[in-house]
Amino acid sequence: MTPAEELALLDSLSADVEAEVLAAYQRAMDLMRRGTPPRDAITRVMESFTGQYAELMASAFSAVLQRSVGTESALAINIGPVSLSRKLYAEAQDVSNVVQGIVQRNVCGYQDAKRLALQLFEGYNFRDPEAEPLQINPDNPRLPKYMREVLVSDPVQRKMASAFARIQVDDLATGALRAAYSELLDAIDEIQGAVGREALEQVLKTAFYERVRYFAERIARTEAHRAYAQREAQILLDDEEIEYVQIRRSRTSTAPCICDLITGRDQYGLGKGVYPKKSAPNPTFHPFCKCIVSPRLDLSGRQPKENPDADQYFLNRLSEPIAAKIVGSKDKLARVMSGESAVGVHNASSNPVYRIVNLEQAANAYSATGPR
Repeated sequence: MTPAEELALLDSLSADVEAEVLAAYQRAMDLMRRGTPPRDAITRVMESFTGQYAELMASAFSAVLQRSVGTESALAINIGPVSLSRKLYAEAQDVSNVVQGIVQRNVCGYQDAKRLALQLFEGYNFRDPEAEPLQINPDNPRLPKYMREVLVSDPVQRKMASAFARIQVDDLATGALRAAYSELLDAIDEIQGAVGREALEQVLKTAFYERVRYFAERIARTEAHRAYAQREAQILLDDEEIEYVQIRRSRTSTAPCICDLITGRDQYGLGKGVYPKKSAPNPTFHPFCKCIVSPRLDLSGRQPKENPDADQYFLNRLSEPIAAKIVGSKDKLARVMSGESAVGVHNASSNPVYRIVNLEQAANAYSATGPR
């Protein structure tokens, strides 16, 4: 599989994952609209999603490794310190708790709005004659947070402002006051109705769909590319004609990261990102990394000499904020500029499973255990 083919596969995988997450979100919303408790709805949907996601991952691994990989094998692959199946289970629990909390806050917000209306009704003569009616807008801290979140359309704001203003008029008789209070409760009920549901579902879409989509795509793209890079490392290591390789960064990548240093430094006097085959850093270097390794047959027979200051030389040419982003922080930059290896500093704070290894280590690990 060529790098271009692998990139196309990753894009297709992302699109498939996004479609499955959207379908899962829609199933969850249907269940909740029919009365299923939010936590139960999310749990049921995520159980179904796990199986569909495993099929997508197994298909992607089979393609990049060019051998059959089943769903059980895909779910058993380690994502950090735990398997993919356990990672998915933990995410399902977290998402269900978040969604449950959002719905509970929504209910509490409705109750808060009712309490505020009751306080205004019982204490309708509390204010001075010159005082302004309660301001109905999303920035008024006296309003419950839930009400502030749903007061986003002018018609709703106007109706609520009118209802609150009427109940605060000083010369209302009891009958008129009761009528005004009833109008206010109707306005609150309207928010709790269609307008409130729409606002709530927008929040839930972010809490479930956007979160799960990012979580699932991050794992899918990162682990499929890692498997591809490990297999390519074995192929390159076994080819005795290849002495040097070049690490190339994807043209679609723009944010500063450790890839800039690995692909930009001239550590052996062979050019930017060029290394002796066995000692070359092997992708992936971070989540969503798309760096690739290419053979450099044109450099065969060279006698390279390693420059121990290559990291510092590369970073010195950059502004401090950019250099700090590349190595991870200002503190890490200071350590590298004091003489420590950038990759060593990166690995010291990384999960052991995600530490940067060289091509020989990646090939040997793949040969012994297959993709992890």
